Amino acid sequence: MVLVLGGARSGKSRHAEQRVEAAAPPFAYVATAQAFDAEMSDRIRLHQARRDVRWISHDAPFDAADRVRTLPPDTPLLLDCLTLWLTNHMLAEHDLAAEEDRL
Repeated sequence: MVLVLGGARSGKSRHAEQRVEAAAPPFAYVATAQAFDAEMSDRIRLHQARRDVRWISHDAPFDAADRVRTLPPDTPLLLDCLTLWLTNHMLAEHDLAAEEDRL
């Protein structure tokens, strides 16, 4: 497991994608972003356009842990982004400790 940290729009996702692409496909992309505004919609489209057919996308703004569990063992995966996943749960006023335990 590799944790990629950095500032907003600093290239974290692309760097993480390149790390995952060093493994054998297919790759799983578990995406937590929600398109609440035009800027986020544009960012999501940019990320989607960058990935080729080797990537299988899974939208999981809340249920990232469940999505990861459904993947075949040893599937190379990218969970993007933990900050947005946590924010989604905070805005929905979910039990954060329980959600963290699930993840």
